[in-house]
Amino acid sequence: MVGVALVNALLFGVYGFFMDIQMKNPGDDPTLMQIYLAGTGSGIVNSCPMELSKIRLQNQDQGAGMVKSGSSGLGTTFYKGPMDCFKQTYRQGGIRACYRGLWSTILRETSYGPYFLSYEIFCRALTPEGQRTQDLSSGRLVVAGGFAGIAGWLSTYPTDVIKTRIQAQHDSLPKSQQFKGVWDCTKHMYREEGFRVFFRGVNATIIRAFPCNAATFLVYSLALRALMPASPEEALA
Repeated sequence: MVGVALVNALLFGVYGFFMDIQMKNPGDDPTLMQIYLAGTGSGIVNSCPMELSKIRLQNQDQGAGMVKSGSSGLGTTFYKGPMDCFKQTYRQGGIRACYRGLWSTILRETSYGPYFLSYEIFCRALTPEGQRTQDLSSGRLVVAGGFAGIAGWLSTYPTDVIKTRIQAQHDSLPKSQQFKGVWDCTKHMYREEGFRVFFRGVNATIIRAFPCNAATFLVYSLALRALMPASPEEALA
């Protein structure tokens, strides 16, 4: 839970930074393109080795290794937590192993562009005429955040599947059985399991995405309202 909080703090903090450097006048409403670019940039910055630890911790019950056919093998390495996983990965493959699947992670994290963009679009659509998006009710914020989460996941879901396959491979596997990169993994997955493999588990992800992201954006928006001045006059006071 602490890790999730830190990741979200970094994500929204970097998003705010990229918005600030694009806005000439902080009082103006941002364009949709500015929101998209800030979201994409924040996702790329958010790509980190801890994503590898998360995937391996989630998959360790089925075994630490995964061969090119997509089937899991029995593994003997089990991790006590994220840092233990990171340490063991470093011992077995050095710093390079800790960044396994980095490019696929970056591709997946570009989903934060559509994520923040769709949230803004939904907020504007739900805002009554004559009011500001900043004044939306909690219920409408929940709706906008939930559907933004679904849009974000759908935008890059296949790359998340590919990323998971790459990062789930254990460093003890022979080099001949390891994926050489994103394209190599994509070809093997398609050849062995067909096109539908890239959307495996998408229904469960969508169901989970709505409440998780609804809560995330609700808390984020209410926190901003509590911390930010309500008007330019208050900001100058």
